[in-house]
Amino acid sequence: MAIVNITCENDADFCRQFAYQLTDGSPIDLTGSTLKMGIRRRAEDVTEEMLLTTENGGLTITDPTNGKFTVLITQPQLRLLDLGDYEHSLIRMVGSQRMRIWSGSLVNNPGASR
Repeated sequence: MAIVNITCENDADFCRQFAYQLTDGSPIDLTGSTLKMGIRRRAEDVTEEMLLTTENGGLTITDPTNGKFTVLITQPQLRLLDLGDYEHSLIRMVGSQRMRIWSGSLVNNPGASR
């Protein structure tokens, strides 16, 4: 499983495209998939501080055949999120099957232009 660490500043959107692929670079087809990324202070916490999904626009599958998707955390979302360190994981769902794509940290820093 991959580790993806994200650092954001709360004065601008965080928007990055990723390619889900095998270690040899072959793309993993995301056709028919949905994605979910939960963000918590600590993974074991009950409270989810932010939820990004393909349904709410935080995650967008842009090229399913080539495994490409975008993560978008808007500046208003980052302003509402307390500064500091969080943990997150990205899950791929196909029917009732849930597969972890990655986990990692997310750091929300103050931005000078907020």
